[in-house]
Amino acid sequence: MTDVRRSASRNTAPGDAAAKLRLTQRLGYGAGDMAFLLVWQGSALFLLYFYTDILGLSPYLAGAIFLSAMVWDAISDPLIATWAERRAARSGRYTPIIAWAALPMGVSYAMMFAIPFSAPVLMAIFALVSHLAFRTAYTFASMPYNTLPARLTANSDERSTLSALRLIGAALGGFTAAIATPAIVTSMAAQGEAMGYQTAALFAGGLAALVLFVSSQSVGETLIVQPSPRTSHYWADFKAMWTSARGNTPFLRLLGVMALATIGYGFFTSSLLYFAQHVLQQPGLVTPILGLSALATLLSAPLWSVLATRTSKRTALIIGLGVAALGYLLFGLAPASQMLWILGAAVIAGIGGAAIPVMLWSMLPDTIDHAHARTGTRIEARSFGLMTFVQKTMAGLTVLMAGGLLGLTGYSANSDPSPDALVTIEAMVAWLPAIFMLAIIAVIRLYPIDRDAHIKTLRALDQTRSGSA
Repeated sequence: MTDVRRSASRNTAPGDAAAKLRLTQRLGYGAGDMAFLLVWQGSALFLLYFYTDILGLSPYLAGAIFLSAMVWDAISDPLIATWAERRAARSGRYTPIIAWAALPMGVSYAMMFAIPFSAPVLMAIFALVSHLAFRTAYTFASMPYNTLPARLTANSDERSTLSALRLIGAALGGFTAAIATPAIVTSMAAQGEAMGYQTAALFAGGLAALVLFVSSQSVGETLIVQPSPRTSHYWADFKAMWTSARGNTPFLRLLGVMALATIGYGFFTSSLLYFAQHVLQQPGLVTPILGLSALATLLSAPLWSVLATRTSKRTALIIGLGVAALGYLLFGLAPASQMLWILGAAVIAGIGGAAIPVMLWSMLPDTIDHAHARTGTRIEARSFGLMTFVQKTMAGLTVLMAGGLLGLTGYSANSDPSPDALVTIEAMVAWLPAIFMLAIIAVIRLYPIDRDAHIKTLRALDQTRSGSA
């Protein structure tokens, strides 16, 4: 045990060359999020259509299945994160959990597009069960994956690089899902649309499982053995997650960032189709707007990592938020006939928006180190579980808020929107996202962990390890 602790200490010493990751580790970690987005984006884009138009479920029933899965997903994140952290405390690593969860995630994704029953009731039950199984397997794989930067390196700049590569991997996975699924369905038109979606789901699920397994084997997670608490039970650890969060001010600020960013972007995505259809009167712009925004995010992610290295994560995030706010404001100011203006606004919003996930997921491990040095207790996967709980909860609430705002204006799909509805749609796609970006600046400007503060934290942890070795 002593040798393991000394090895961990050397690996996290400030300025230690061991904190620099190999290229294979960096690329392996980034590839992991490609696997996750292959199946997550596929379910987001095509599953509702599969439920209603292939299975024949009513829109209300299909929506209820999605809502049930979303609620379970949000609840299960901190629960599974607590289990994963306790499991990793015994084994010393998170990657074995990712490895064995890869195949269930891929198989359960394919199951969501299967048609094993013809009876409507049985089909609806199977749709719900398979959807819950997918969300559960996804969480078992994603919670440990999210935690890896806290284990792979203590170097704050390396964590920024990992976050940037993760975002690139996610964008590639999302693009692959969006392009490959329709292509496979079209190519199999003779066999029927249902068979096309089932084949596409098998392809995406199999590829995601393979990529995620390879990712888990290539990241080279550092062996840090932390004995399981002998007197602590599962629910005590679960409760400690909330107690620790309340006392960790930097972490609370990041929770605020996640909540506000999710709401702001959620308003934009929820209202974009209405904006293109009724305000711009160019519904065909939705695809290029989303495509250019995603491409801008993909290409700019490394730039925010470099900027953070040369300044600070807080500074890079604040600049990115300002750029994103500008992009959203340009949407509101764009004349309906100026396509280049509109697409330019999408690019600007995408560039600025890339700074949020890159910096947020990079800052989170630093707050874990901060709390560890202050309290002597390390809350790893549980911190990420709480973060994703906030993310998913806010995403669901934003959809409800967007629908409620439209409902208050009397919006109806069967009639032209009223002037109040048009103003509301414009506010949701432009003014509200911009306001939320500026609100995040107010939250993050007092974030206290810069590079020097983090190095002091690591030194304190090194001294603690050396004293206990």
